[in-house]
Amino acid sequence: MSAPAPTASASYAAEVARLLWPEPWDEPRVTRSRRRGPSGSDTRDVYLFPSGGRPRLLVPADLPGSSVMVRRLGGSRAGLAGPARRVLERSLRSPAFPLLGWPRLTVQGGGPDADSIERHLSASLGTDVRVGVLLGTRRVNQKPVLQVFSADGSVLGYAKVGHNDLTADLVRREAEALASVAAHRPSTFRVPEVLHHGRWSGLEVLVMSALPSGGRASERQRLAAAREVTDLDGRVETTVADSAHLTRLLERVLGVTGGAPAERVLDAVETLAERHGGETVALGGWHGDWGHWNMGVTDGVLHVWDWERHEPRVPVGFDELHFAAQAVRPGQRAAAQQQRTFLAGVDERLAALDVPAERRHLTLLLYLADMATRYLEALEHGATPALRLRTDWITSLLEDQLRGPRPVPNGAP
Repeated sequence: MSAPAPTASASYAAEVARLLWPEPWDEPRVTRSRRRGPSGSDTRDVYLFPSGGRPRLLVPADLPGSSVMVRRLGGSRAGLAGPARRVLERSLRSPAFPLLGWPRLTVQGGGPDADSIERHLSASLGTDVRVGVLLGTRRVNQKPVLQVFSADGSVLGYAKVGHNDLTADLVRREAEALASVAAHRPSTFRVPEVLHHGRWSGLEVLVMSALPSGGRASERQRLAAAREVTDLDGRVETTVADSAHLTRLLERVLGVTGGAPAERVLDAVETLAERHGGETVALGGWHGDWGHWNMGVTDGVLHVWDWERHEPRVPVGFDELHFAAQAVRPGQRAAAQQQRTFLAGVDERLAALDVPAERRHLTLLLYLADMATRYLEALEHGATPALRLRTDWITSLLEDQLRGPRPVPNGAP
């Protein structure tokens, strides 16, 4: 899906805290006390950043090293430019910071024997840990992401927590994908190391080593990595009708009970299979959420994370199409132009991965069908206006493209 938007709420932060510090811990509460946050085995105290009303980060109040978390507060939405973040990071380390009365979320009453995510991770990793929490948009496929610190404040890694059927499955898939990809010892990119994977308090927990975020990947680096991901298990040629990919796609669509939107996608997939089932397609691997927010370059090395959507056998070219499709934002005034730009770039992007010209429109159709199905599945677990818009957009584009390739209108770059 698209890059995560930094929207949350204090109530969502409290819900996440309750998952991580369940009973007998008390209900989380927001305070603005002007004293240093309490510490000890019976209390957890975290600052809410950038504000108490729309928090994105839960930062341990009594662990100065956790101030590195505020480096994630960037861009115009958060309102914190680089210099402001650096000042805030330094301020957080100061004993005087509590005097500002910054909003905090406090959980009390656990006692020395009360279980918590920190206790579980400490036992699993063999050292005492503290956690900060990265909050994303409140949506059904959003998983709490934990920044895991040692007692001295150094970053040990990151943890994902699956809290419902959908997110638990995504966490399991990511653990399997990381093990599979790492076994191939890729040369054009690096992936996180799995430090722990298991269940705790009904939650699926995956801990991964920290990767440096670094700068943005160049097109050359990204394409080299996309090619290697495609070829990890080799390419297999088959007809669309005989491919396991089409079988899975039909099973997924038939498994959705979403009314009219699901019927539209099912009709489109059946039409695609009827018209193009005899055509040949090459299958290879894909990351599944190929976007700049899931990769970064440090010292010339490309690091790629968030592998929960990885599959070893999809039509070659899906990752690059996905990368480009994220620039289309349905509902925006520029959406029509963004769509024209996306369609105008399909040939070039697929040619870069050696997809023959005669297969490129078919690859686009299969990609659109796959993503329409993914969005339908997400709608079943919880609809948001943005998700409904994106589902309708990609379904409409699939229906339009099934009528045949359309020349890109004049004015597209």
